[in-house]
Amino acid sequence: MRFGISATALLVATSLVVTVGGAAHPSARKRSSPTAIANNPIAPRLQWDANYGYCGETSFIAAGLFFGEYLSQYDARVLASNNANQARESSQLLIGVNDVRAARKMHLAAEPWQPSTLASSSSFLTWIKAHVIEGQPVIIGVYANSSLIDGNTSPTAGSNEYDHIVTVTGVSSHRPLTLPTSARRNDTLTFDDHGLWGGDGATPQFSFTYSFGSFQMDRRQANASNGTVYGLSNQTANYGIAITGVADPAHETLPVHLTTATNAERPVMRDGSTARPRSRALTMTATVSGLTPGENYTLYRYDAITKTPEIAFNAHAGNAAQLWTFTATTTTFSVTQSFASSDQVIYRAVPTSGA
Repeated sequence: MRFGISATALLVATSLVVTVGGAAHPSARKRSSPTAIANNPIAPRLQWDANYGYCGETSFIAAGLFFGEYLSQYDARVLASNNANQARESSQLLIGVNDVRAARKMHLAAEPWQPSTLASSSSFLTWIKAHVIEGQPVIIGVYANSSLIDGNTSPTAGSNEYDHIVTVTGVSSHRPLTLPTSARRNDTLTFDDHGLWGGDGATPQFSFTYSFGSFQMDRRQANASNGTVYGLSNQTANYGIAITGVADPAHETLPVHLTTATNAERPVMRDGSTARPRSRALTMTATVSGLTPGENYTLYRYDAITKTPEIAFNAHAGNAAQLWTFTATTTTFSVTQSFASSDQVIYRAVPTSGA
């Protein structure tokens, strides 16, 4: 398969854009139009298809960029698998297997989905919805339509749990997006599939939106030749992890959002290879938000995930490869730099007077 295997098969603060209220045009107030939308600006990322697929790794990279850090897909798998042979199926970053370890190694705070014995796909969607409302990336496992993606006409093809890992970027509802919340059938979720599906065989679609009601299905429904590309299991356990921020137990840091000039790593990983692909130049812009004009801040850049502190950032200034101390003139501050696509680039921002 070009997508990741399921957990059982292997084992045997942030930026938030919320729009509330319909537009003035009458068509915006029709029942079919949502009254509230929460979109987290998480840029789409193109995964490598080699070595059973890097969908889990790419999902974590997308979430990491949202919180100010960049890793290559190669390094994400190294961290998740403790540097296992990347051509092995067991080396993948998979939800429900090594996702918590991967988040810890990447210095990201995370909350895995931990269902009770009575959990349903509807309660899973409620959990997803709540985290998106809070401005947090959510990484989930989904069914991929084997008939459409692989041409496999068997109605039971694929895993009973999930085939592919995606990053949820938004939700919408006909009711206000406030907490606590609950899942409703006509709510929608939007996610990035990391370029797995291209309807014309060449151009990835990336973004998919489904209603909560239509998204829940069994394995046979997920493989229907006239069905949707993706679905969520309503008969087996669901798998997900929310990335809630950077590892910062003392709450010292300010939000940092990192964007890259390209959403792909090329050249790509070769199937069966364990060697890192050649690197290329990659331009990145780090933007710090939540600043108070007139206050002093320090932005640190680390060139290795192992050098990145989780507390006392100013006291560990020597860990940084570079730093900027500045007085805020607006609520944001940005720097643009160029690196190799194989580099590790981690930014953290704190008040200069902090501990």
